[in-house]
Amino acid sequence: MNRNIALISLLCWIMANTASAGTYKWTSGWGMGVSEYLVDDGNGNELNISCPDDEEKYVSAYATIAGKNYASDSGTGFDVIVDGERYDNPFYTECRVCGANFQAFWPALRKANNLFITADGKTVRLPVQDIKKVLPPLDSHKSTCRYGW
Repeated sequence: MNRNIALISLLCWIMANTASAGTYKWTSGWGMGVSEYLVDDGNGNELNISCPDDEEKYVSAYATIAGKNYASDSGTGFDVIVDGERYDNPFYTECRVCGANFQAFWPALRKANNLFITADGKTVRLPVQDIKKVLPPLDSHKSTCRYGW
């Protein structure tokens, strides 16, 4: 009995530590009608881009920067710096200018050599490993990342 409890405790510890470990590269997944593109730096800073399959919903993104959570569709969102060029809340696309900005932002993001997210005076660097392989072009049949307008 004690052996089983020890084994279960060990497995739980391994699962908990594996789940919190950083991937340091771009990954993707799909669940509940949403394609997600994720990256983290192993220090709790992360970016999650969500692209719903529903044709009436648009791309959105969530970031954790220095322990604080941000969403592209609430408040001022967060900014993304790609190879030195700053994009103001690029995942908010529900205005004409915003949608046009997203169309320029996405290809730049896919080709990024240096990537930062920033909000409230805090800036963190995120990995770009596998970014082009994971993020599909907007005009690809694989992409569900739609922008408003």
